[in-house]
Amino acid sequence: MTSDVKGQEDRRPVYLPENRHHWASNDEVDKPVVDVTRGPIRARFRRNRNTGPSISVGEWMRANLPKIGATSIVAIVILCVVATIYTDMARIVMD
Repeated sequence: MTSDVKGQEDRRPVYLPENRHHWASNDEVDKPVVDVTRGPIRARFRRNRNTGPSISVGEWMRANLPKIGATSIVAIVILCVVATIYTDMARIVMD
């Protein structure tokens, strides 16, 4: 058996996954479109037309339910603070 000069004859082959990240140049990225009909100028990007299969209810819930839950918790906290301030102010005015 001949020995390898680098000493790597006993090593197993290494699986290197392909690089899935693609660095986009400025020419490949959609440019923002100005919509001046709605007050302050905001950047709007063109939506990609989704030609693939639609997402299921479970996938939609996994993607959107955490945001909806966090938004509702914040809304409840803000409403409680506003109600507390209102009742305190009403009590001060009534006394």
